[in-house]
Amino acid sequence: MTIVFVSIALNIHQVCVADELYKLTNGNYWFVETGDISKDYSKGGGVNDFSSRPYLIRLVEGDESLQKALRLIRDADVMIYAAAPLVFLKERIRTKKVTFVNSERWLKRGLINLLSPRLLKQQWYYHICCHGKPFYALCSSAYAAGDFRLMQSFKEKCYKWGYFTAVPDIDVEVIQKLKRSVSTVRILWVARFLQLKHPERMLQLASQLRDAGEDFTIDMIGVGPEYDAIATGINDMGLQEYVHLLGAMPNSNVMEAMRSHHIFCFTSDKNEGWGAVLNEAMSSGCCPVASIETGSAPYLIKDGVNGFSFNLNKENDLYEKVLWLIQHPESRERMSIEAYRTMRNVWSPKNAAENLYRLCEGLLSGDTTTITDGPCSKA
Repeated sequence: MTIVFVSIALNIHQVCVADELYKLTNGNYWFVETGDISKDYSKGGGVNDFSSRPYLIRLVEGDESLQKALRLIRDADVMIYAAAPLVFLKERIRTKKVTFVNSERWLKRGLINLLSPRLLKQQWYYHICCHGKPFYALCSSAYAAGDFRLMQSFKEKCYKWGYFTAVPDIDVEVIQKLKRSVSTVRILWVARFLQLKHPERMLQLASQLRDAGEDFTIDMIGVGPEYDAIATGINDMGLQEYVHLLGAMPNSNVMEAMRSHHIFCFTSDKNEGWGAVLNEAMSSGCCPVASIETGSAPYLIKDGVNGFSFNLNKENDLYEKVLWLIQHPESRERMSIEAYRTMRNVWSPKNAAENLYRLCEGLLSGDTTTITDGPCSKA
């Protein structure tokens, strides 16, 4: 089976599953990069050089690369179309071969997003040219399928997908034992300091936990436009003893911090398309408390099993979930272990690639393929 993935750039959240698909197809996997590599399309972890990947085709390298990409788009058994010019999708749809669109949610701001020229263009093309074709959706957000449903698109053709970060081979039970020696509960927040990430919620949480007399600290990693306001807020609220701003740090250091903290808070709103930092925290055995509005949380978290989700709009919901975890250390430890197992066994790049391959085999042969959980299960 030959698979081609077309997107603006190969980034840190796609490369692990791309590597797995390359191995799984015995070298018959290709990633067509349509963007300008002089620009920064990286996600989380900064600029990364993936130019040595044998499956990478960069269109900026000239006409030979473009012609090779177009041949693959026409001839491959399966194509996955992500953030890329519509011309490549049009080229593929003419072939009537198995094709997926890979998408986060479209309606982050609600129905007003329907006025987006890019969305209108894609939906017009879908409804005019794609009905009755073997065209499916890989939803990199738990809310993407609902958005497609509102737009009368991909009915019964939506599958779960996401961003996939490397899952380290760690002894998660030993890591939990090491944390037992730390009496102060350590809480971690990692993100750019942006309004959509709601760093101010961590100050509110700290104030509530302090007033409840809990023994805790909150470390916040990252920089951004809201950083100074948060620093001022810490001083104004007298939280210097409890909340520490650690600034930016390399991804390896972030992962180390995740392994040494007890609880990870993910406070973004619905503008967070996916949120791969949640993958990383769970992969490190750090018990998550994540906003249900983010694209990844409903897929990754099973409440009370491997962490908690919370509602940003429900007063005290974050506080109550974190407080419960502080006061129930054995349950917190159990959830931390299950969080790691979820990433290792279900949402890993390896399992995602294997599930996608199985799904494609079924679609190509006309057989029913039932994947009940995780990547490529029905959305």
